[in-house]
Amino acid sequence: MDPAGLIPGQEMDASQIHHALSHQGALVGQHSQALQQLMTSMQELTSSVAQIGSQLAQVSSLMVPPAAQPNPLSAPLEPPVPPSREPRVPAPDRYSGELGLCRAFLIQCSLVFEQQPLSYPTDRSKIAYLMSLLKGNALAWASAVWDNQSPISQSFICFTTEMGRVFDHPVRGSVAANRLLTVRHGSRSVEDYAVEFRITAAETGWNDEALQGAFKNGLCERLKDELAPREDSGDLNELITLVIRLDSRLRERQRERASRAPSTSSSCFSSPPNVSLHSPLVPPFTSSNTTSHRPTEEPMHLGRARLSPAERTRRMQAGVCLYCGQNGHYITSCPVRPKEQARQ
Repeated sequence: MDPAGLIPGQEMDASQIHHALSHQGALVGQHSQALQQLMTSMQELTSSVAQIGSQLAQVSSLMVPPAAQPNPLSAPLEPPVPPSREPRVPAPDRYSGELGLCRAFLIQCSLVFEQQPLSYPTDRSKIAYLMSLLKGNALAWASAVWDNQSPISQSFICFTTEMGRVFDHPVRGSVAANRLLTVRHGSRSVEDYAVEFRITAAETGWNDEALQGAFKNGLCERLKDELAPREDSGDLNELITLVIRLDSRLRERQRERASRAPSTSSSCFSSPPNVSLHSPLVPPFTSSNTTSHRPTEEPMHLGRARLSPAERTRRMQAGVCLYCGQNGHYITSCPVRPKEQARQ
């Protein structure tokens, strides 16, 4: 019973007060239990939210966020992107029907079509472009095919195949092998020889060892001598690289010797070396008139000097002067020979 509801002047007895307090205690206990259950539910909900957040974080780390797609209704209209310009490709040289050059010409045309597909989308446009680069016999043949509306003029593959049958006669098989054996290095550079050799070798079908043997066989004797003491190369490319390097070094050495030759001869004319009378290049004097007080001059200034037969033979084989034993001149123009003897 609520004490506030009592009539003024009316007093509550002890049993009523006790009952009221018991009722209020029961209500407080119910409220406390409800609050405890609510707190437990909140904790469980918080834990579930945390677990869900952790799982979302793991999933987002494994997934790439998709690109944002613009809303076609809200996005502004953009102008269409113009097609990219095709690269400019130089036109091949005009072809007149030379045998053996047809395949190279057709390959150059195919490169143009590959890089400019928008300019030549159909077979007829490709054939027309190809015919614009023909002349001579090749143009006469293509014009006849085009005018007659032959079925091959409707297909680029058929047209080029028939053109190859008419004009492309490559050197292959045994013919290429025979030609390869006749390719020689000669006096040209190894680079030029290697280019011709590779072109012909591409049609032979020989293995690498056979090609190395043919390449060595065509070299000049000087380079064969340089290769003789060396080990065999691993393949044809390695052999060609080695020979080119050897040829460059030998040519440089030859230019070095040629540049030093004039300076060596001029030094022999201007300042001949003072050779002692006891030098092995100067034979002993046989005359008894040689005295110790005679002034010192060039080693062979006396006309009475005589060479031994062995020394004379040695100087003649070495190509040196028979009078002073130096290079660059002969006895008739020896700069150290006395003029009186030269006139005699």
